[in-house]
Amino acid sequence: MRNLTLSLLAVVLIATIGLGWMFDGIYEQYLTQYNDQEQQQSTTQQDTISVLEQVGTHLAVTLSALDNRQEFIDKWPSKGILSLRLQPLTNFPLPQALLDDLTAGQPLLLETDDSIALHFYLARTDELLVLTTLPQTANQGNALLPIFLTSLFYLAVLVLMLLWIYPLVKRLMTLRQAAKSFGEGNLNQRINVGSISYIRDLELEFNRMAQRIDDLVTDIKLLSSAVSHDLRTPLARIRFGIDTIQEEDDPVLRKRFEQRISDNVDEMVDLVESLLSYARLDQTLITLNKAPVDFISLINTSINNKSQDEIQLTFNAPKNPVFVDGDLSYLMIMMSNLLQNAYQYCHSQIQVTVVEQGSHIIVTVSDDGQGIAIGQREQIMKPFIRGQGSDKKVKGYGMGLAIVKRIVEWHHGNISIDNSASLNGAQFSITLPKALKYKKSE
Repeated sequence: MRNLTLSLLAVVLIATIGLGWMFDGIYEQYLTQYNDQEQQQSTTQQDTISVLEQVGTHLAVTLSALDNRQEFIDKWPSKGILSLRLQPLTNFPLPQALLDDLTAGQPLLLETDDSIALHFYLARTDELLVLTTLPQTANQGNALLPIFLTSLFYLAVLVLMLLWIYPLVKRLMTLRQAAKSFGEGNLNQRINVGSISYIRDLELEFNRMAQRIDDLVTDIKLLSSAVSHDLRTPLARIRFGIDTIQEEDDPVLRKRFEQRISDNVDEMVDLVESLLSYARLDQTLITLNKAPVDFISLINTSINNKSQDEIQLTFNAPKNPVFVDGDLSYLMIMMSNLLQNAYQYCHSQIQVTVVEQGSHIIVTVSDDGQGIAIGQREQIMKPFIRGQGSDKKVKGYGMGLAIVKRIVEWHHGNISIDNSASLNGAQFSITLPKALKYKKSE
């Protein structure tokens, strides 16, 4: 789930810091332009008022000299942006300071939301000439800008989250469909894991779980087939022997049939013990006591335990010790089974080779037997599967290589089957990681 956490953190940082910084920059840039426009508009308004003051001053001087002032006012165009009217000073209460300035000849400016009014004093008639004009339209865009930018910010965050959630939901739906198909019995169902999937770890775990269940079901099928086949023959012999003993009076023949029954029982016991051994290896809670293992010494011990005078075995290994990080007992079982398999199927020669390759070692066990066909190499690693011709030559239940494969997987290695170039028989190659202690001492 690391990809999911990192991607979510990245989206949050981009949404909160990145988008916030971007919109702050846009607002500051717009605010600077707006302030420049406001300053320019204020300057223009001041120039307009100055012109109106001059016009109003000249009109006041002109009207003071006229007797028919109201007639002049009535003839002034009513549809223009400037309007004139006369007002008695007594009907216009003002503070004394403003009244003194007004009577001294200074125009009085009064501004409302609807108009701008300039007042001029006519000393001859003690009246006020009121020049009214419309106010300049204020820029209202700045009031809506914060709301617009805030809405745009949340919209961008929403889009970013949707872009992040869509592939996650898509992968979850794929996982759900795969789990449903697997639950319906399609054990071959797997998920194509993407390299940038948010739930890549979960998909890998699902594929491992599906493969594990598929292997278990396959093992059960093979187990039922092997038990029904391998137990049927000794049971039939035991039944035949018991029937024969009941009808036989000769002590010598009775003893011979009893021995055969005992041998068949031993064969059944061996089969049951093999099945139990494999079942124990199949436990998922098994604990490996891993430690640096001298693999050259382990192989020498296995060879001494399995040596046969009529078989020539050649062991090629580095002169220096080679350490593997693993469980000594299970690695011993692995090598013992490999050698046992080679002894069973070879004609006269076996070759064991150990080579180092980076942080791993490769152990190769070859023989001069008939080899394993390419089409059988995958099947031969499954339990209860034996090689061609083995029924006539050796006894067993096809468990050895299945156990080897399982132990190799526990130790994070891999196993492959080829034809030996030197002996022309089967060649088993196992790759295992070196022990950390050994790698550091190199």
